Amino acid sequence: RNKANYLIEIALSLRTEMVAKYRQYIHDAEAASVASTLILGYKAELSKEELTTYSKTGTTHVLSVSGMHVGIVFFILNAALWFMNRTKALRIARAAIIISLIWFYALITGFSPSVCRAALMLSMYVLGKAVSRRSNSYNLVAISAVLLLIYNPYFLLDVGFQLSYLAVLGLIYFYPKIYHAFYIRNWLGDKIWSYIALSCAAPLATFPLAMYYFHQFPVYSLLSNLC
Repeated sequence: RNKANYLIEIALSLRTEMVAKYRQYIHDAEAASVASTLILGYKAELSKEELTTYSKTGTTHVLSVSGMHVGIVFFILNAALWFMNRTKALRIARAAIIISLIWFYALITGFSPSVCRAALMLSMYVLGKAVSRRSNSYNLVAISAVLLLIYNPYFLLDVGFQLSYLAVLGLIYFYPKIYHAFYIRNWLGDKIWSYIALSCAAPLATFPLAMYYFHQFPVYSLLSNLC
C-alpha cells in the first residue's frame, strides 16, 4: 500500500521534533548533534570524525540508544517513585507509571530493537515485582526475544538486536563468574571490582560478533567503559 507503519511514523516524527528542540536551545551545532545522538539515538548529524573517535575508544554503544539508556530512565523513575511501595495498589500504580514512561522513551527514540528489548524486559520485571512474583533473567531474555520476533522477524538480522541480546546474556552469565573469581573485603575495592567485572562481561560475549561485523576490538574499551 506504500504506507508506513503508523506507530513507527509517529515515533520518528516525534523524535524529529525533539531534535529540532535541541537545535533551538543548544546553540553549538556539534553539541546539539551529540546530545541528539546520546539521548534520542539520532545520528544523522554526527560527523564521521566523532563516530571514528567513539569507535576507536570502544564507546560506540554510548551513541546507540540501548538498554543502558532505558536502564537509566528506569533507575531515575524507580528512585523518584520510592514512596509508592507501601501497599499492593500503590505498587501496581507505580508499575503502570514506570512502564508507560519507559515505553514513551522508547517511542521518542524510534523503537530501535535494542530499546524495545530493554523496555520489554524491564516492563515484565517491574510488573512481576509489583505483584510480588520472582523472575528468572534467562526467561525474561527468552520471552522478550520471542515477542519481538513475532512482531518483526527481520529483527533477527539486525546487528543491534544480535549485539544487544548477546551483551545481556554476557552480563547474566559471565558477570557473576568474573565477580566471584576474587573476594575483596574493602567496600570501595569491591565496588570497583564489580564495575570492572561488568565492563568485562558484555564485551566478552559480544567479542565474536564484533570481530565478524567490524573486524576490530579496541582493548582499551574496558577502561573507557569504566569512565
